[in-house]
Amino acid sequence: MVIVSPISLADTLDSAAEAFFYQKSIPVAHRTEAASMLINRQIHSGSNSGFFIPFTSERESDSRLFSGERLLTEFARSHIQLIESARVLNLLELDDQAVTQSIQAADQRMNTSCYSKFCPKGECKSLSVAYMRYLASSNMNDSIQRLNSLLSKLTSHRDGKGKWGGFPYYYTLLMLTEVDDPLATQELQYAAPLCEKQLGQIGSTHPISIRRHAIIIKALSRN
Repeated sequence: MVIVSPISLADTLDSAAEAFFYQKSIPVAHRTEAASMLINRQIHSGSNSGFFIPFTSERESDSRLFSGERLLTEFARSHIQLIESARVLNLLELDDQAVTQSIQAADQRMNTSCYSKFCPKGECKSLSVAYMRYLASSNMNDSIQRLNSLLSKLTSHRDGKGKWGGFPYYYTLLMLTEVDDPLATQELQYAAPLCEKQLGQIGSTHPISIRRHAIIIKALSRN
């Protein structure tokens, strides 16, 4: 199984996320390689401390969430890679001081941003959902409390049609399937009727369509 792309931070994060999503077994050597790559891309000092640097060749590339929704601003692109890198490092489950320090540096950076308190504006909606996914992967003492607070705020953005106003639909569903919390279950129950309708509408063999179909299946299985 190849996780690390030697010239793309985004591809590495996507490959790791896909492996975890489909619950594939990742050999320790590949986990270590992925962690090393991410840590080596992280800025460790200065005003951008905590961020992970994309490769020059991918600076102008299209940026998407795991579920396919596009991100258009440079702010969203840089922060999604910050959040996803920290999440992947959590999921790699390596008992390594360098990994722990990297996650802590990323966490400190995220805590200075609006989405860590829940932000329903622009592309920060996507980042707020990404941050909840990060918290769901974290074993920090206050992660559950922080996550519960954010989930309670998401509820108020229901549109009454099975979505959450302006929040990325499939990505939000994905997050809710990863959270073991009664609030997440309630939101999935709210979304269930629309999910059932979506099942018959996703028929493409495109990788993103396949992921979205799997997300819908997981969402319905939680009801």
